[in-house]
Amino acid sequence: MNQLVRNRATGATTPSASRRAATEMVLSTMALAETKRMARAHSAAVHSLAIDNVEHRYMLSAGADISIQLYDLNSFEQTPTCARQVAPTSQIAANAASTHTSLISSIAWYPLDKGMFTTSSFDHTLRVWDAQSMAEACQFDLDSRVLSHCMSVTGEHALIAATNESAYIRLCDLRSGSSAQTLLAHYSGSMAAAWSPKQPFVLASGGIDGALCMWDIRRADSQLCSFGHSADSKAGPSESSKSLAIGGSIGSVLFTGEGDRVISMASSGKVSVWNTASPENPLVECQLDASKRGKVPSGARQMALTTATTRRTADYEMLFCPSGDNSIAAIDIAKGKQVISLDSHFAPVLCTTWRPEYLELYSGGADGNVLVWCPPAAEELSEDQKKIRQDTWSDSDNAEEHT
Repeated sequence: MNQLVRNRATGATTPSASRRAATEMVLSTMALAETKRMARAHSAAVHSLAIDNVEHRYMLSAGADISIQLYDLNSFEQTPTCARQVAPTSQIAANAASTHTSLISSIAWYPLDKGMFTTSSFDHTLRVWDAQSMAEACQFDLDSRVLSHCMSVTGEHALIAATNESAYIRLCDLRSGSSAQTLLAHYSGSMAAAWSPKQPFVLASGGIDGALCMWDIRRADSQLCSFGHSADSKAGPSESSKSLAIGGSIGSVLFTGEGDRVISMASSGKVSVWNTASPENPLVECQLDASKRGKVPSGARQMALTTATTRRTADYEMLFCPSGDNSIAAIDIAKGKQVISLDSHFAPVLCTTWRPEYLELYSGGADGNVLVWCPPAAEELSEDQKKIRQDTWSDSDNAEEHT
């Protein structure tokens, strides 16, 4: 840190490079939060987490026990260890009259309003919920297991892209309450999709066949490109998957904040960053350690990316993705290098979500736990916590003296 300050003071590094280096240094110290924890609310695997885009205050969780939990991340109670514990403020119980009947694969807030959220499930439905009353507003029956869904953050349209085990990606219109369009995307089924944050009608999708494609839903020939091929290639889904060496089915897809790059994660543990303007070859790739990878429960895995445009993570992007075992890999996507590994879950990690401006990462696992991660420098210990820590250190010193 002293060298970083010295280089900035002497003009040896630019302001943006200094900010990037400082952010990287802070985020590389990410660890399990000492002052904050989440109350256990799920009895089975947690498959999806979502934090609202308006205040970054309310978080939803859902998974295999088909319950839906809503947390106010700024509301907590003190525990005997003086940690702040966040418990659900409301929920939709598994035995509720109107709820899913099978595993909930993904959950998402309406991007422009925290009064509504959506869920998709293996029971073949996509449902819309009122966040105030926690009651179902409407549902779409998609005739096959829905593996994930997403909505555009631009607000230009109200289409929900739902990936499923059929060859089609279904586009459901919130305004009309019906399925508005279908894309013939991946013959083996699609696992993940993401809307561009800058081009509201551009969608990226990842298939079980290993193909990664980009679409413009306004066009008759809606496929823009298949990553791993030339920009003007119109290879079909099955043809793309034969030559595209991404490495297994695509379990996660997301755009960077500027919308100029797409990040994909394959079942083999290969993370690739692609330029949307030149899709022939990935900009960088990172292969996660396969030595500890276990069997991951079926369904898409949810990655989280820090925001390069916010104050506390300016000019730096770090990707947090489930490694396939009990850990989370933190990857510098500019270098294609794994920086750290976060390990505290007792079963495979299935989802992560980033809380902008708070330097907090939340993860859900097959163990049913939701964990909080942050840099130690971002935590503020209360006086009681400082006293407990001091007492613990004193006890350790005394024990060493007696031995």
